[in-house]
Amino acid sequence: MAESRLQRWARKKAEAAKRPEPSPPPVIETEPAPEEQELAINEALPEHELLEKYGLPDPENIELGTDITGFMRKEIPEFLRRKALRGLWKSNPVLAVLDGLNDYDEDYTLASTAGQTVKTLYKVGEGLVDKAKKAADVVDDQSEKQAVSSLAEPDSTTAEEPDSEDSPELEDMATPTELPEQQLAQEEATYSEEEPEPRFRPRMRFDY
Repeated sequence: MAESRLQRWARKKAEAAKRPEPSPPPVIETEPAPEEQELAINEALPEHELLEKYGLPDPENIELGTDITGFMRKEIPEFLRRKALRGLWKSNPVLAVLDGLNDYDEDYTLASTAGQTVKTLYKVGEGLVDKAKKAADVVDDQSEKQAVSSLAEPDSTTAEEPDSEDSPELEDMATPTELPEQQLAQEEATYSEEEPEPRFRPRMRFDY
């Protein structure tokens, strides 16, 4: 008897469960690079010995234009590299002398300033909004609307009165017209009175 699809699926599942899991590959320990070994040694040395060892300038006395590429070497500790970069930053007057206009100059993590509401004239989609200019624009719009409304209103003094000579014509025009039913009846009467002329001459017909 051939096995069913369900039996075949159960058999393959049982065979897969019995298979041994592959062993993980052996971990090959690699030796650290020479720079890493040198870095581990330099981290235990004091600062002045490191400066003498690699002939580096004093980070506190770095001036504008000083070459600090020696501090960027991989075997130099991180604290000494940061100290050299800080000295280079201070040596540049553009970076060292702050004008107080930078948004990141103040510490916004302080509780004294974090709880205060920061007010600004900047609005999303409009940019910096000038309140005085906006108020002037509103006044201008109102004055324009008033001028347009004054032009649209008719002037009672300039309205012309109809002449007395034209009054009879106006009276004739004002007389009520006849009703539509009466007009229709008159038209039917006139149409019936007028007999249409025949197109052809009638022929006489005799019966024998």
